[in-house]
Amino acid sequence: MDYKEPEQEFERLFIAVPLPENLRKYLRNESARVSSGLKFARWTHLEDFHITLQFLGDTPKKDIPALAKALREVASASKGFQLQLGEWGTFGLPDSPRVLWAGVSGDLEPLLELQKRIVSATLPLGYTAETRTYNPHLTIARKYRGEQLFTMKELEKIRTGEAPSEGLAPDLGWTVDAFVVYATRMYAIPMYEMTEKFTFFSV
Repeated sequence: MDYKEPEQEFERLFIAVPLPENLRKYLRNESARVSSGLKFARWTHLEDFHITLQFLGDTPKKDIPALAKALREVASASKGFQLQLGEWGTFGLPDSPRVLWAGVSGDLEPLLELQKRIVSATLPLGYTAETRTYNPHLTIARKYRGEQLFTMKELEKIRTGEAPSEGLAPDLGWTVDAFVVYATRMYAIPMYEMTEKFTFFSV
């Protein structure tokens, strides 16, 4: 009898705003330029750029239908809004950051409201909100490993030192008209797999 791996009973999930392909490619190209001068342990894969709304953690597969129902209700009451890629920043020690990220600007109030409504919708299902203040961003890289101390001045010098290889930068804005649930696939490349998309009632 052939041995079969037991079916995984949990999915490691989080909810996020996806990024359109043109802006994912833009961030990939910017990352490549920055990585030539600043060393980080891990750079985000092209397909993995996103704005996290809520981390759910290990979720029993049997609970996913109820989660999807609650999220569909949030999406059906949501309207589209505009965001733009913003300035870059870091988390952690200024001279040895643990995260390099790109911020967002534009219609931040609808984004913050969406995040709050998602947290409220999942709370009765047993999911808990993070205690720290929500700070929307896109992770670019993790764990600085450079020999020299990291500085934002050096980062900006690299980013503005030469024109992007594929010509002018694109319009950095986009319309948010949906959010998605991602499942984390540890050690896979890319690491995040979209399992369901929830489109807003109107754009």
